[in-house]
Parts: sequence; structure tokens; C-alpha cells
Amino acid sequence: MRAPRSSALLAGSLAASLLLAGGCGSPSAFTPPPDPRVGKPAPAFVFHSVHGRVFPSDNLNGRNTFILFMRAGQPDLQTLLREVEKMRNDPSFLGVEWMVLVPENDPLTIPFWTGLHNTLPVALDFTDVAGRFGAGALPLVVIRDQHGIIRLRLDGFVGAQLLPRLAAARKILREVEGERTRLGGASP
Repeated sequence: MRAPRSSALLAGSLAASLLLAGGCGSPSAFTPPPDPRVGKPAPAFVFHSVHGRVFPSDNLNGRNTFILFMRAGQPDLQTLLREVEKMRNDPSFLGVEWMVLVPENDPLTIPFWTGLHNTLPVALDFTDVAGRFGAGALPLVVIRDQHGIIRLRLDGFVGAQLLPRLAAARKILREVEGERTRLGGASP
């Protein structure tokens, strides 16, 4: 009698392990795939504020920067923006510069942001910043560290992949913020 019960327990444990290994487990189980741009300097760029002012990326030097490239109307966008806004409100990320870059020439950009209740800073991409970061699929998240080095470049923030990928981004952002604060550098 004991053998079937032990077998059932073993089978249950094995099934749970397989589910966790297959990506159905906790969001922290996701590991970003290798990316040739990670570890390299971020490209210089300029962007418009929604008020039409031009800013160079040099303004971000000395700060860890979370950049979300997206287009209005993408799947799961409202959920993604809410989750990124929660990250922004996390006290451990007070020194991070947050930016949502949207295509300036997209006719949906202004109506979308006008109706959106979100506090994330929006910038308009008028010089193909997304292309400079190698954006293929959007949304794309880039984490640029205080030294201007790309620490994460990750797309696929839709459906079941959204929360695990955000957990991976949060982990890397904690690492770069930890490095910045250990160096004694408060954000300028």
C-alpha cells in the first residue's frame, strides 16, 4: 500500500517541478535571454517632452533610467503601465529616471495619453530612438545605468509574459540602484 502513495507523492512533486521549470511558476523564474546590446554603451539620443521641449540623453547621465518604448493601443498596455507606475512609486526606486517613449508621428499618441490616467513621464520619439535601441517588437523596456551602459533590453511584455518580464526588469533595476547607492551617488 505504501508504494502507490509514495509514487503519487513523487509524481505530484515532479509535476510541480516541471510546471515551475516551464515558466508557469513565480514571476522571478524568468531569466532574460542574452542580448548583444546589454553591457554596451547606450546610444545617444534626443527626445521631445509633450510640451515640445527638446532634451538630449546627456541629461540622464549619472542616473539609472527605465525607458519603456510603446505605441498606443498595444495589447495589455494599460496593465503594463499600471505595473510600471507601481514600480515608479516604490521608495527603493526614488533615484531612477522614468520615461515612456512613444512615436511622435503616430496619430493615436495624443488622444491615448489625453485619456490615460497615469503619472509616468511621456516623451515623444521624433528621431527614431526606438530604432537606435534595436526595438523590433514593442513594448520594449531598456534599463540604462548611471554610467550610460545598457543593463537590460527586453521585449515581449504581453499576456502571460508581462509579469515575469516585469519581475526580471525590477530585479535588474534593484541591482543598478544598489550599485549607485553603494557608490555614494545620489541622483543629481
